[in-house]
Amino acid sequence: MQLTPENIFHYLSRRELINESAVIKGKFLVQSERTRNNIFKIKITPSDSIFIKQMAKDAASNQLIQREIYAYQLFRKDKNFEELKKSVPTLLGYDSENNVLITNLFHKATSLHEYYMQQKDFNNELAKEQGSILSACHRVNINQVKTKIFPKLLPWVLQLHKFEAHQFFPNHPSSAKIISIIKENSLLQSELLKLSNDWKFSHLIHGDVKWINFLVVNENGQQTQRLIDWELSDIGDPIWDVAGLLQSYIVAWVFGFDNTKKGHHLPEHMMPFHVHQTQESARAFLEQYLSLQKLTDNQRFKFLEKLMKFTAARILQTSIEGVNYSTEIESNNIRCVQLAYNIFKNPMNALGELFHIQQNEMSYD
Repeated sequence: MQLTPENIFHYLSRRELINESAVIKGKFLVQSERTRNNIFKIKITPSDSIFIKQMAKDAASNQLIQREIYAYQLFRKDKNFEELKKSVPTLLGYDSENNVLITNLFHKATSLHEYYMQQKDFNNELAKEQGSILSACHRVNINQVKTKIFPKLLPWVLQLHKFEAHQFFPNHPSSAKIISIIKENSLLQSELLKLSNDWKFSHLIHGDVKWINFLVVNENGQQTQRLIDWELSDIGDPIWDVAGLLQSYIVAWVFGFDNTKKGHHLPEHMMPFHVHQTQESARAFLEQYLSLQKLTDNQRFKFLEKLMKFTAARILQTSIEGVNYSTEIESNNIRCVQLAYNIFKNPMNALGELFHIQQNEMSYD
């Protein structure tokens, strides 16, 4: 069954997930969008609205939606995730036959990416909350959690050595070309291989942390956040999640360069921001996360070095994914590859250059 704006009310009504009295009063607005998934936002009242995601019916999509459903079930039922529970959507229902996931919808919410682009306000309190949310997930002892449904997969960018360039994104020649550029660089290839060998299957991770997957929500006059879209959740290396947020700062800046003029930025009114504007926010996020993780000084140094290398890998991944919808590789995609190369060459120097953070400043003992 394919959900549509025309049949969505009856679908929800049959499952007793709709406030019919509110609908009778005219409070029923359906917003739909078609990405790689079928998305519906059902707006009824601020406390009674629904988000629906319907995936395709294929083996990969089946696994992804089952991972997301199970993650939400863990957050709702497992006391180990009690702290994280308040920072994720609430699972209202699911339909495995039609690959449908149903959660609550947050009113007056915007993605963190939209918030930063519109407000140009890199609020330290928001950054600290992101650190707290990720830490609440990563502090859980995974040995106490039933995790058989999770496949324990490496991120695809750490598997470039296993496949030919064209096998990752069939019918996307630009993606294949930029993967070839990466695979032909001995430093990039060797560093990605080292990261794949050093990957830890130790914690539940979100798997796709980035600005767009944090929602900024207004609740009772206060701003708070929710971490959404857990379809890539898995048992993996928690540093990957932290790197996802750091790469969001960097990539948004890099893509502010003008693709048509080498070395130039877009006009001021079109340019998102300079990386220097985000350093205090990135630092606040990382300080909060590390303070809650309670690492020793030696653990902290190893963490930061691996974090920067993972950040470089995430930048490469974003660069490759960014050309999927383009007929050619643009200058900013190559800038991402060059930046990742520079980070791999000297990760601790990159930590200082990009985020104005020195390793000894992250010590709390």
